[in-house]
Amino acid sequence: MKLEEKYIPPSSKLMADYTNEEQAILQYFSYKPSLDQARNRLETLQSHPVDREKLASIISDYMKPFGISEASRQNLARFEGGASVVVTGQQAGLLTGPLYTIHKAISAILLAKEASEMLDTPVVPVFWIAGEDHDLAEICHIYRETNSRVEKLNYPHAKLGKCAASHASLKADEIEEFLEEYFRSLPETAHTKEIHSLVFEHLEKADTFTVFFASLLNHFFHKEGLLYIDAANEQLRAYESSFFSKIITNSELIAKAVTKAETALQQDGYTAGIDAKEEAAHLFITIEGERLLLERDGNRFAVKNTALSYTEQELLEIAKQQPERLSNNVVTRPLMQDFVFPVLAFVGGPGEIAYWAALKGAFNLLGMEMPIVMPRLSVSLIDRKTAGLLEKRDLSFEEVVVERKIPQMRTELFDHIRDSETEAKIDEVKQGLTEEYEELISRFTAVSAGLTPLAEKNLRIHLAQLDFLKHKLQDEVAIQNSTQFNQLAAIENALLPESGLQERIYNPVPYLNQYGKDLVEDLLALPMKYNNTHKIVIL
Repeated sequence: MKLEEKYIPPSSKLMADYTNEEQAILQYFSYKPSLDQARNRLETLQSHPVDREKLASIISDYMKPFGISEASRQNLARFEGGASVVVTGQQAGLLTGPLYTIHKAISAILLAKEASEMLDTPVVPVFWIAGEDHDLAEICHIYRETNSRVEKLNYPHAKLGKCAASHASLKADEIEEFLEEYFRSLPETAHTKEIHSLVFEHLEKADTFTVFFASLLNHFFHKEGLLYIDAANEQLRAYESSFFSKIITNSELIAKAVTKAETALQQDGYTAGIDAKEEAAHLFITIEGERLLLERDGNRFAVKNTALSYTEQELLEIAKQQPERLSNNVVTRPLMQDFVFPVLAFVGGPGEIAYWAALKGAFNLLGMEMPIVMPRLSVSLIDRKTAGLLEKRDLSFEEVVVERKIPQMRTELFDHIRDSETEAKIDEVKQGLTEEYEELISRFTAVSAGLTPLAEKNLRIHLAQLDFLKHKLQDEVAIQNSTQFNQLAAIENALLPESGLQERIYNPVPYLNQYGKDLVEDLLALPMKYNNTHKIVIL
């Protein structure tokens, strides 16, 4: 395994300016994206009203069924003894979801270690599993590469309705069949049987998407002592009861603060992506198993698209007596994380950091300070086959990912091999036919204007047939040179699938299949610098 670090320009102006510490965007955050001011943040956290014993107990109870490692026990003890945390999180995707989920956990672990050394005090990594998320379409799919194409496999989720991932039951026969089909599409390697067994052993213990996710997360990171908690966990919800009350009471002010910040961001040339509205409550409520959005309607909280509504007092009573029925959205989840944990730093992806840019005012009005917000590490894994093809084609990672040279190379290759003379002959026949038809159409028109459309249609049919022949000729030439085209497709599918970085598309399994079960452990052992370079790992 070899590590290279290259600068890859961020995909948005907001992220480019944030990582370059431009004041225009830094004004929307409390700290720069670095640990330079970590000591200041740590001092602020001294007054954080966390019940460490209670919270450590909740996390421990949640992790017990998955097996608490010695490293995790030590981190629980450190937390209970006063340690601050580095938090990251993600939805409970199938097979952990896209690779960036693993990268987030690695980022939190590495950043916590770096902060511990810098501050000479324990800092522990925490993964916040967004188990309350009901967007199952985002969870229930995986991508695979077959026949030089990237294909999306969708697990049937519509019948699960709008229930949270933590309450969405996994039907053993259906999910097993779905994952078996996925594994059949992977190339057979020396590691395939072992990785298949690993996945299905964890699946056998899972009854929901979140449990399956947490089980895999624990497997990959137990040696590092990563702590994790499901946001939908009922014990945690009970702990959050008073925090929900604060959010409900301040709902109108939160909505106004976020809307104001998002407008200001737009005026400064940025996009937060929340599309905030002043009537938003930024909370969900669960009714008969379905997670439904709340909106403020005058002095009431209405359930969107229904006739149901609650007074503020009624909602406060739910927060007190049934907090498990309430859950957060992209605006209140960061607030809740900071209510619950003494967060030194939050690790997020580009989309999340764009959301956070609109939240400083909301943090402040609730008497909190936004933590240090750090971009997650961005990583691309290059297997031996892809590394060999890059070398054969004399291509660098930057040329494929940044300069997007593959389409240009594909065009140049086709131009080189195409039968230009035959294509020119077809064009010549088309031109001659069109000229001959001009006289023919005029003769038809002279007999009857009603015949003109018929003659024109007949010309179009002949021209279309000639185009068909031209395309078939091009297809045949491409087929005869398919090896070269397939190599270019393989490079693109490996490094830039669906025109995006691989970490946003593929899950870890194909790379475990190529490298072996120690992939994540070995990635953590690499000397990765926590900076804004892209990490290129040659397996």
